[in-house]
Amino acid sequence: MATNDDLIQALTAFTQAAANDRVLQQQKHDDLLQALRTQQVENTALRNLVTAGPMVNRPSTAVVDSIPKFEGRMDEDVQGFINHIDRVATSEDWTDAHRLQVGIRRLVKTALLWHVQTGHTHADWATWSVALVTNFSRRLSFADWNRLIQDRVQQPNESGMEYALDKFRLCHLSPTPLAEQDAIPFMINGLAKWEHVAAMTTAAPSKHPAFIPRIQQLEQLGVSARSDVAPNRQMNIPPPQPPDLAAAFNNFSEKLVAELATKLESLTVSRSVGRGRGGPPGAARPPMECWICHNTGHKARYCPTRPENTSAGR
Repeated sequence: MATNDDLIQALTAFTQAAANDRVLQQQKHDDLLQALRTQQVENTALRNLVTAGPMVNRPSTAVVDSIPKFEGRMDEDVQGFINHIDRVATSEDWTDAHRLQVGIRRLVKTALLWHVQTGHTHADWATWSVALVTNFSRRLSFADWNRLIQDRVQQPNESGMEYALDKFRLCHLSPTPLAEQDAIPFMINGLAKWEHVAAMTTAAPSKHPAFIPRIQQLEQLGVSARSDVAPNRQMNIPPPQPPDLAAAFNNFSEKLVAELATKLESLTVSRSVGRGRGGPPGAARPPMECWICHNTGHKARYCPTRPENTSAGR
């Protein structure tokens, strides 16, 4: 039977063994923490080494997506597309390589097909942008431009600023120079709200920069929130007068009409000369003369002196 001394000795040995185990576990824990601290220091040093290198300014996706896409349509301004990229590149500190990359990324449909077939041969921004402008710069005829202007009206849920900026862009595509004051009637005519048309017609802005704050002021006053109900005729309120589009056309189309008249006149003269008529256009022809009786007013085949034309001859 074990004595008390044996129990005390066994308990002492167990306590010592447990203490030794705790020391070993603590040593392993300390070694693991030291290894983690060493790894963290190495990672920090490696990160600092990477970030210490030269920073490359890459185009931001959000900035690139803010640039409108270019399809190559007739109503698009290719020079405006190039100028837009140049303005963003200047503010974002892009290189010419970045401009070329962004320009290609914003091409779609016909314009992208042009780049795939021929545009890829231009390796730098300068030559590529010039080639793009050369291929997609079109001079609209007066009829095509007028159709674009008349069809462009303010869309539902489209702000006045968005409409004004796009409508004025189309005004710049005019085949003849169009002054800013001549573009205002076209912009007023496309407004969706009759209240806006009436207010703009009453006090029409003189230039395009004054048009945008004016339409914004009308929208902020709550005019755009009204229902499209015609004014009460019993209140003797005159209806809004539409802008004088005829006067606006006459202000800038005189050169076009004169040019067409000159071309028609030259065409008439050339056709007259080609037929061998001679003389200036409009000159009177000499009367026809019969070579049988030498009288004027009829041809020889209808001369009354010919036997076959007399009653006896018949």
